[in-house]
Amino acid sequence: MLATPATLMSRIHTLPAVPKVVQELIATFDQPQIDLNRIARLVNTDPVIAAKVLRLANSAYYRRSRTVTSVNDAIVFMGLDALRMLVVGAGFAASVKVPASLGRELFWRYCLHTAVSARYFAGQCGEDAQAAFTAGLLHAIGEPLMVMAMEEELREVERQTRFFDRERAVCERAQVGFAYSDLGAELAESWRFPPGMVDAIRHAPAPLYAEDFSRAAACVYLGSHFAAGYERHDSADTSLMTLDIRVLDHLGLELAAAEKMPPVNKLASGLEELVA
Repeated sequence: MLATPATLMSRIHTLPAVPKVVQELIATFDQPQIDLNRIARLVNTDPVIAAKVLRLANSAYYRRSRTVTSVNDAIVFMGLDALRMLVVGAGFAASVKVPASLGRELFWRYCLHTAVSARYFAGQCGEDAQAAFTAGLLHAIGEPLMVMAMEEELREVERQTRFFDRERAVCERAQVGFAYSDLGAELAESWRFPPGMVDAIRHAPAPLYAEDFSRAAACVYLGSHFAAGYERHDSADTSLMTLDIRVLDHLGLELAAAEKMPPVNKLASGLEELVA
C-alpha cells in the first residue's frame, strides 16, 4: 500500500519545531493591518533570530549607511515584508534537520538560490516578491523529512536523481506515491501558511499541470530551475536552453526576462547568513 503525506507525518515522531515567533509571523501574512511594535516585541522574544535579523540588516546586502541597532529600526529600514521573510527563513533553517545524504549546506544554498530567483521573476511579472521568496526558500522543505523517514523506500530514487533534479518529484511519486512537494504542502498547511503559499509549494515542480495555475508556483519553478543549474555548473546558455518557456508564457514574460537575470549567487550575495 502506497503511503500518503498525512500517513508519513504520523510516522515522524519529531516534526520540525517551528519557533513561536515564526508561527506568529506566518499568521500575519493575510492580515491587512499589523501592529509593528508587537512584531518587534515578538522577534525580540527569540534572541537567536533577533541577532540574525540585525546581522542581516547590517550586511552588505542592504548597503546601510548607518548601523541598525534594534529590531524596531530594522522594521523601519527594511519594511515588514522583508523582516518577515528573514525571520521565517532563519527560523526554518535552524529548525529543519537535513540528513547527511542531502548535505545541509548544499540543501539550503539551493533553497536560497531558488528563493532569490523566484523573487526576481515575481518582480518581473507583478507578483508578491516577498511571498515568492518565502515559498522558494521552503519549496523543498518536505525532502529532508522524506529522506529521513523513508530511507529504504527512497534508496533507488536517491541513486537515480539528486534532490534538486527536475525528475525528482516524478521518481518519488512512482516509488512511494507522493513527492517532496506534496509533503511540503501538507507541512505548510499544518503550520497555517496562506493557501496561496501552500499551492506554490505543492505545484512548484510542475506548475503547468496544476488544476488551477499558480503564478507563485511558476515563479518558484523558474527559480528552482536556475538554482539547480548552479549546482550542476550549467552554463548560462545551457540553463536558458533547458528552460520550459511555456512557464514564462503563462506569466506573460519573454525569454529576455530570464536572459537578463543576474547569476543566482549574485542575487543571494549577502543573504547567506539567513540559512547559515
